[in-house]
Amino acid sequence: MNTIALWTATILATLIFIAGSYERLFRMPKWFENPPRSFGLITQQTKSSSKFWIPLQILFLLSFITTLITNWTLPAVRFYLLFTLVSFLLVVIPTATYFVREILAFAKMPADTPATPDLLKRSKTWLIWTTSRNLLQLISLLTLIMALKALYKS
Repeated sequence: MNTIALWTATILATLIFIAGSYERLFRMPKWFENPPRSFGLITQQTKSSSKFWIPLQILFLLSFITTLITNWTLPAVRFYLLFTLVSFLLVVIPTATYFVREILAFAKMPADTPATPDLLKRSKTWLIWTTSRNLLQLISLLTLIMALKALYKS
């Protein structure tokens, strides 16, 4: 059970990293191309994104909790899983408290809203900081891979 759970969490973390990177590289630049006019693209993609991201994150969380519980007695594996947990929380907490709130505010903004320096700075900041989420997703994935490696060594 512990091996299956760890493989499942790793596969789901791979999907999260690939999908997150794809969105960051190909979708998000278009969202912020010409704010606030380009924010209309966010509204168009929010529902489909939610239908994808929410179940994927829930499945990852469930598989990761199972992985943590079933591998807790293996110190080498546990070390990497705790590191993964920290990386995951460093993505989830800012996402819930900042990223979602801001992207929803951008999505609700009328296209004729003035592109003030503050708005341009907010949108640029959001885009820059979202890159950190991708890096943390990569760290989570890599530490899960290292946990797999440690599991097979034990």
